[in-house]
Amino acid sequence: MTDIREAWRALGRQHAVPYDRPQTDRIFAPEYECASRAQIHALQGERIRLAYRYLYECSSFYRRKFEAAGLGPDSINGRDDLAKIPVTHREEWLVDQQAHPPYGTFSPLAEKDWLERGWMLFTTSGTTAAMPRVFRHTTFDRDMWTWHGARALHAMGVRRGDIAINCFGYGTSVAFWGLHYALNHLGIPVIPGGGSSTERRAFFVEAYRPTVLLCTPSYASYLGNAMKDAGQDPARSSVRLLVCAGEPGPCVPATKARIEELWGAKVNDDFGCTEVAMSPFGYTCQEQVNRTDGQVDVHLMEDVYAPEILDPDTWQPVPPGTRGVLVVSNLFSEAQPILRYVMGDWATISEEPCRCGRTHARVLGGLQGRADQLIKIRGLMFFPAVLEDALRRQPQLGDEFRVEIVRERGMDAVKATVELKPEIGADQHEAERRHVERSLKGALGIEVEVALAPYGSLPRAEFKAKRLFDRR
Repeated sequence: MTDIREAWRALGRQHAVPYDRPQTDRIFAPEYECASRAQIHALQGERIRLAYRYLYECSSFYRRKFEAAGLGPDSINGRDDLAKIPVTHREEWLVDQQAHPPYGTFSPLAEKDWLERGWMLFTTSGTTAAMPRVFRHTTFDRDMWTWHGARALHAMGVRRGDIAINCFGYGTSVAFWGLHYALNHLGIPVIPGGGSSTERRAFFVEAYRPTVLLCTPSYASYLGNAMKDAGQDPARSSVRLLVCAGEPGPCVPATKARIEELWGAKVNDDFGCTEVAMSPFGYTCQEQVNRTDGQVDVHLMEDVYAPEILDPDTWQPVPPGTRGVLVVSNLFSEAQPILRYVMGDWATISEEPCRCGRTHARVLGGLQGRADQLIKIRGLMFFPAVLEDALRRQPQLGDEFRVEIVRERGMDAVKATVELKPEIGADQHEAERRHVERSLKGALGIEVEVALAPYGSLPRAEFKAKRLFDRR
């Protein structure tokens, strides 16, 4: 086991060059970010072959899974063999962890390596009644996260001379830590706002003049509006660039436009997930963020991840350019190198090079929502982001809203509670309410019953927001 673990780590280090600094003003590592499709596939194949052997030898969960599929130690020898491996669902890990507490057997991380080179423990959300999924990572993982994060931030336009305020939660989630170490690697000083109140963070923005704000899209709106309520103008602050994660807002046109107007700054997307894509899997470049056609595509870091777009019913590849469910293989982690994990987001991928020069595949229009979030209303299918975009295109509405889907007299009914902006007089409220109903029917093709709430009365989300409730 030691030999395969060291071989796996050596391969990761080999392809983390140039590691110390960006190679051009626009692209951190052109050797990888601008590689030909053949070179990308060859590198993925090399990593897939060794990742399979590493998991086969060091993870009892995956060895059982592979053998149940009729696979032996030498069955996977490259990218073309990837489809032989059955996909992994998060529910399988829950069962395994409950049977083998507290960590489960899916990670190939050995206990002695955790004790000698352990870095940090991360979890998904959970309650006392349902154990959260837990993931341990080593200092090797930390170094890989750092390099990948630095590449993504460089693509967004973060540069020496910037100052960052990191408002992600200081805790066992991956966002704060990956971004913090990536900023350190780029030589960017960090104001760690993760454990501070909103009032404190607003003070930090005014007093210490950060140029980069890192937070969820919901919190970008929350913090900006809190500053306005206190007599500050976020659009006149020092912040010139936002890095947002945790929600689809940076690729929801109306949400992106609202945040950019509020802050007078560009909004970038940075996405992944705790289970398989801890460091940036998807990220925006300056070319995509500055597009004027309303669409923002997101680059995928294909030299360290292998994305697939599959049909969720058959788990077979969909035709190129067709929407399907995202399945991801992690090809770098010592603690969590996973082959074919169902990340579950609907996506459409293009392999056409971006104008920025990067050749890695792009998710067209960003992630469209998780498969388990797709909602059927009166025979039509919607993602929450579609409802969000339709509501936030109404200039007379505030940033917060609440949508409930209920059954009335045997039919689906959609009820949206919204806030009108405070400058709209009371004598205009009913006319504006009817106008919003007409606009939503035109945009969505279904009737939406709109109710008004006093401005500021709906819950404000400081981190990830839940605004859609299916009561059926």
